[in-house]
Amino acid sequence: MSSIDFGYFAYLASTVPPRELARAVAARARRALRGGIRQVLGPVARHPSLRTPFFMQVPPEQRRRRELRGKRPSIVDPSLREVTAHLLRERFPEACRFVQHEAEACRRGEVPVFGKWKACRKHQLQTAFADIVPLDYDLDPIGHGVRYDPGTPGTRIDHFVDGADVKAAWEIGRLQQLWRFGQASWLAGTATERSAWARAYMATIRQFRADCPAGMGVQWSCAMEVSSRAFHAALAFAYVQDDPAVDAAFAAELAEMLGEHCAYVEEHLEDTGAVRTNHYAADLVGLVVVGSLFPELPRARIWRDVFGRKLWEEIPRQVRGDGTHFEASTGYQRLTAELFLGAVLAARAAGTPAPREVELAVAGLFRSIGHLLKPSGRIPQIGDLDSCRGLPLMPRGALDCGYLPALGAAALVDPALKLPGAPCPVEVAWLLGAPGVERFDLLPARGHAGSSLLPDANVAVLRRGGGYLCLTAGPNGQGGCGGHAHNDKNSVELSFGEVDLVLDRGTFVYARDPRERDRRRGTAAHSTVQVDGTEQNRIIPGRLFALPDTSRARIRWMDRPNGHEMASGEHLGYQRLPRGVVHRRLAALGEGFAAFQDDLFGDGAHVLEARWFIPHTDVSERAAAPGELRRLQAEAPAGFAPEGFDASRCVEVGVDGKPFALFAFAASLRFELSVDETDVSPGYAERTPARAVTLRCAGEVPARIWTAVLVLARE
Repeated sequence: MSSIDFGYFAYLASTVPPRELARAVAARARRALRGGIRQVLGPVARHPSLRTPFFMQVPPEQRRRRELRGKRPSIVDPSLREVTAHLLRERFPEACRFVQHEAEACRRGEVPVFGKWKACRKHQLQTAFADIVPLDYDLDPIGHGVRYDPGTPGTRIDHFVDGADVKAAWEIGRLQQLWRFGQASWLAGTATERSAWARAYMATIRQFRADCPAGMGVQWSCAMEVSSRAFHAALAFAYVQDDPAVDAAFAAELAEMLGEHCAYVEEHLEDTGAVRTNHYAADLVGLVVVGSLFPELPRARIWRDVFGRKLWEEIPRQVRGDGTHFEASTGYQRLTAELFLGAVLAARAAGTPAPREVELAVAGLFRSIGHLLKPSGRIPQIGDLDSCRGLPLMPRGALDCGYLPALGAAALVDPALKLPGAPCPVEVAWLLGAPGVERFDLLPARGHAGSSLLPDANVAVLRRGGGYLCLTAGPNGQGGCGGHAHNDKNSVELSFGEVDLVLDRGTFVYARDPRERDRRRGTAAHSTVQVDGTEQNRIIPGRLFALPDTSRARIRWMDRPNGHEMASGEHLGYQRLPRGVVHRRLAALGEGFAAFQDDLFGDGAHVLEARWFIPHTDVSERAAAPGELRRLQAEAPAGFAPEGFDASRCVEVGVDGKPFALFAFAASLRFELSVDETDVSPGYAERTPARAVTLRCAGEVPARIWTAVLVLARE
């Protein structure tokens, strides 16, 4: 173990509450006794003392196949199929076409993987599943033909195979196509067509069970993935459960599959880390949903009630007071919002609703997403983004969250989540049926649509006209341990209308390329200031989700002086340098204008680099025209660039072939300016060309850098 590892563990010991450390140690000890010892001792493990605990065993008389016919708990009532389908066709015709198109593609063996359609068919087609083209669940669809051995127990699968990305294989194994088959059955014009889609659902379940036996292969190598698969299968069953094609034999197979999945999750619950993460919560979500919607299963009451209590305790722990998620990642907040909502609605359908404080916490996730939304309906990319969905009711981009506050408003009957002028998204109809749409339409819109400060996340969102600016200066995720956080302190995203002007580079990859993973979560991949090439927080080699929080970042204040929306952030991450430096950023937003003042406090000589990642390729240096220079000086807040911006070195950004914005700069030190090719990642495994504008200067601090962004007149 290296010295840096000792430092990391010392940090954990000083950061994680002792009670949590003791809990993690106890959980690992139990896991070793039940699992690891069996593998090591082989036949000896059959000793009675090592058997599955009695409270997890199912009596023989209860192991018979379960009857799942008749009316059962369901989030969306199957009896409302015709009225809901009529509403969908009349009110959301384009969305219906999207769903039907995706369902047809999935039936042909094509599956969307991180925003791109991939042919995931098995090489040798099997006629046993004639209602679908069978998928290859052992193949990494983006890993250049890398395959995982289906004969290897899931607990022994290597998640770090060179050139492979296990998340891509898991994306196939979540069986999210079950939603599309169920939705297509509701939109079908005839009973025959409807039954064909029900058979596609059935064939998918049967093929997965045949090719991926319980506990074996890559699809059983992560309890969260197993739980998510059960979650999707259980919820999507509502769309096909009353179809004549769904016979008693299949119902029994589905019950067995869900039982296998929940038993595996129980045995491999992801509670052994020093901090319980979104994985642990997702494990519990699957158990609660299956236990609530399939009460006939022998352990359904345990999953619904016992593990339900664990989930109801965990949700308020993971949701901060301002409604943001403790992973410090907007992408994972979207995922957990959908997962937690699914669990709350399933428990409600079962007649065992979650406690009020839990529903309020879940509502907080949707409310804070509403505060974060850009005019385009996208969210800023703060922290990691792995593009996962909890409720994939409609094809959406990885950052497209405009539908979420409205979905939360309708599901939780909360007017504070309905933003003024927000239309009802199609997800409401699919999840809640026609009554859900009616409920949404009748709700008053009391959501907040102005500038917002999320005090626990330390994120300030400024709005002015069509302008949007997000300044993040918050703690790292998982209580300061890192998790899905980035070194993005005092980083910004800037948009005007539908056009993004400044972003961060984005996540792109995890285990497939650890070096790229670390580069993209590092300081140099964010639109902030870096000092002496130093990271704001230490990145520990080999630990892709560890990021000890020593930067103590915070939003200092937010105000509206002199016609500008303004916020100030600060972090102490560069205090680790021999001659420490404090970075403060002041951000201001006006009508068609934004400005930034970066103050570097300390002493000694340093190299300062202010970066701006621009998601466009038509980016070039030029001089400012006299009229542009006058506008810059007139729009700038008092005290910004007192000697004026450098008119000879500006950067123009073109959009759709026309000039859109001009960046202007000034500094208390002499500076160099460069425009370099780069990329941004709008979703996991996605990249689009971009440009990085970098202002570099070297000299004594204190020092100050100013940047102004002027939206140009469009002809």
